[in-house]
Amino acid sequence: MKPANYGPFYAAVLYPKLAELFRKHGYALAVHGSVAADFDLIAVPWTEDASDPQIVIDECMTAYAFKKIPDGYRGEIKPHGRLAFRVPFSFDACSMDVSFTPRRT
Repeated sequence: MKPANYGPFYAAVLYPKLAELFRKHGYALAVHGSVAADFDLIAVPWTEDASDPQIVIDECMTAYAFKKIPDGYRGEIKPHGRLAFRVPFSFDACSMDVSFTPRRT
């Protein structure tokens, strides 16, 4: 039997709130991965005026219990132009990993 994890917490408590925040900024939010050690999300621009990903991450940082770091969180470019952020929760050893697919400019 595998050890218990925070997957149910992520899915039941955090996802609906994050989805609304991302939607407000013009993104559709989807869960991917096992949701065992971290919360893997994909943010897809859904409106013509989707916000810059950094703005969305900055709002997440002020709205939810993420670990604050002095310089803030900066994304890392991944294959196909995704911009990925790994943001640790302020509790336990968990994190949110969110990749933004590129916006059309």
